[in-house]
Amino acid sequence: MTEEKAPRLRGWASPFVYPTALFIRDYLLEHGEGYAQEMWRQLKKAREGRHVCTCDSFKRNYIYTLKKLGLIKEARREPVPGQPNWHERRYYRIMPGKEDLSDEWTNPQKVWKMKRYGYYKRKPPS
Repeated sequence: MTEEKAPRLRGWASPFVYPTALFIRDYLLEHGEGYAQEMWRQLKKAREGRHVCTCDSFKRNYIYTLKKLGLIKEARREPVPGQPNWHERRYYRIMPGKEDLSDEWTNPQKVWKMKRYGYYKRKPPS
């Protein structure tokens, strides 16, 4: 007798995945500061086998957007130990006063798109 596999749940039926931007916020609140690859590794560990974007996508989609929204800032740069020819590590921290939970933290790409393209400025038709 063969064992039946549980169906793979997708979309709305899938288990809740902790939003990445909130993970970054909580990580920085707990540790004070961190560099992108360090945060990405912890996210990968926290997701326990669920799909996680690449480190490059993590930087482009989250770190860049959170910086542009003014939620995080670069705290310092350090050379990578033992690798003098590599790019420096950029450490980030939360901007003072931006620690509180907001729409910017829960859905940064949507908020950035609205600010960037001016959708929030349009008045509804009367």
